[in-house]
Amino acid sequence: MGVIVKIQAARPPFAVDESLFLRLCDGCGLCASACPSQIITMEKGVAAIDISYAACDLCGRCQQACPTLALAEQTAHTGLVATIANSCENMYGFCDSCESSCPYGALVWQEDAKPRIDTALCKGCGQCAQSCYNSIISFQLMT
Repeated sequence: MGVIVKIQAARPPFAVDESLFLRLCDGCGLCASACPSQIITMEKGVAAIDISYAACDLCGRCQQACPTLALAEQTAHTGLVATIANSCENMYGFCDSCESSCPYGALVWQEDAKPRIDTALCKGCGQCAQSCYNSIISFQLMT
């Protein structure tokens, strides 16, 4: 029986299971060069993704550029999941900018309350955080 390795960092979309990814990714950087958003970096010799300043549109260019099959998963996901601070209310009340910006329907607006995140639908792309006026959306590694 194989050992399950906990994800150590956010990965480019289409990354295979962490233990296999760490064996396959040779740190060549072709995925980073192919990324139009320039959010893929090399950390500890392997590819990672940083959505702090830009979102990932899951375009698949990194997957196409990867020669080692480290990005061969069929389903795109960065290994991150969105979380919302205790309150996302601003001086005008609650907005719905994050819900309307999520292309995957992962944020469900609730009247007079913070949105609910469907973690099964969240791809960890960062689109919602980029549209949040209050900067209350953050991301954590999936467990």
